Amino acid sequence: MVLLPDSNHHSAIREDLAVGMQELAFLVRLLLLPWLYDEQTCAQTRRHVAKASRHFSEAEQKLEARLLLVDSQLEALLTMKKFIQDDLQEKKGDLADLRTQIAALWEAHRKSQEMLEAAEAHLAGTKEQLHFAHEEVAKNRAGWEIGTRMMILPGLGSLIGASLVVGYQAALDAAENLVSEAQQAVDQNLVEIAGHKDELARLSRKEEEVQAEINTMDQKISQIQAQCGEVLAFQREVTTQQSGIRKCLSVLDLLAGKIQAAAVMSSHTCIPEFLMDILGEVGTVVGGQEGEAFQNDKEIQASILEINKAVNAMRARAGESLPIDP
Repeated sequence: MVLLPDSNHHSAIREDLAVGMQELAFLVRLLLLPWLYDEQTCAQTRRHVAKASRHFSEAEQKLEARLLLVDSQLEALLTMKKFIQDDLQEKKGDLADLRTQIAALWEAHRKSQEMLEAAEAHLAGTKEQLHFAHEEVAKNRAGWEIGTRMMILPGLGSLIGASLVVGYQAALDAAENLVSEAQQAVDQNLVEIAGHKDELARLSRKEEEVQAEINTMDQKISQIQAQCGEVLAFQREVTTQQSGIRKCLSVLDLLAGKIQAAAVMSSHTCIPEFLMDILGEVGTVVGGQEGEAFQNDKEIQASILEINKAVNAMRARAGESLPIDP
């Protein structure tokens, strides 16, 4: 799940910035009053600057915490992407192996088909030989019967009769054996072909499953890449806001230093002219690109407008002007 800006986060940052800008608006109102060169007024200006700095610091800390969350999520997304990419490469390797096995099995299947055709042709030939042997026996039925009768005669007759019978029977047995062997070869090839078909079906299903897993992984990687883009965009937005707030803090530190220096030089009094230009810088930063997320915030923009008007009023004495539109 992508960590996008939420209303609570934005509201907390906006509140800190709004209060900080209000403190600066209070300060410019004070600076526009008939100036009292006393320590109490100088202390009051310092309090406004300190409060503004505190609220800006709180906003910066919240942004820093937000950035840490964004960084951790981005790291988690990149880790997940790397894991899926590694798994994807492994799956692609499995798919390549499967396709190699399927190609080899198709080749074995083709050869088995050729061997089956040859075995069937051989079987047909042996059956013809057996049929021819039976025809020979039928043609020589008289010799077969004579041999059978002579086998019952004593002496030489039995030997002659046996040789005749054995001769015919040997021819039949040889032909039948050839048919049996040829039939076994055909059956063996049929079994191999059936096994090839079953294995091809299994591997094809496995290929489809692996391809589906690869497609799913590709989709997940695309989704994670899109999420990374959203997180990076949000990270840039938060970083820009943080940069602007840090600039404001730097300006406020300078402002506090100016107040202190003015107080020392003027016996604990503050001079408005020393401070207005610096306040103008704060308005420029918050009203610029770094504060883009708050350009539609009426409260913050009202404070910027008030600061710019005060700066213009102070500069008017020297014939200068500053655009008052935030």
